[in-house]
Amino acid sequence: METVAELLDALDDRPSLAVEADLDVEVDGHGVTVVGYDDVVTVDVPSLPAALSLWRRLPVETMDAAAALASVGLTVELAVRGVPVARVGDAADPSAVARRLGFGPVELVPEGPLLAALTRRRG
Repeated sequence: METVAELLDALDDRPSLAVEADLDVEVDGHGVTVVGYDDVVTVDVPSLPAALSLWRRLPVETMDAAAALASVGLTVELAVRGVPVARVGDAADPSAVARRLGFGPVELVPEGPLLAALTRRRG
């Protein structure tokens, strides 16, 4: 099995990726929507607890995911009820608060959790 470093070296000279996706899946009993457009993939979950559960169950370390995403020009945005709460990857601007909370190289959207809590789900 290759290490993440070996994988990143292999991806280094490749062009950036573009993603087109529109998926509805269920993770741990929660409906999750995944929408990809060009260089951003948005993962939208129904609640803050669902977002934290999904984050904690990632199959790779956040640092490795951030490096792999950045190496191919992709950003993953985590949203709750359509409101962005965090980003990781190429366009993310990691915050010191995220690092202190143990999230690693993640950009937190400070107003995101409050707006998500106040936003009603459409549909």
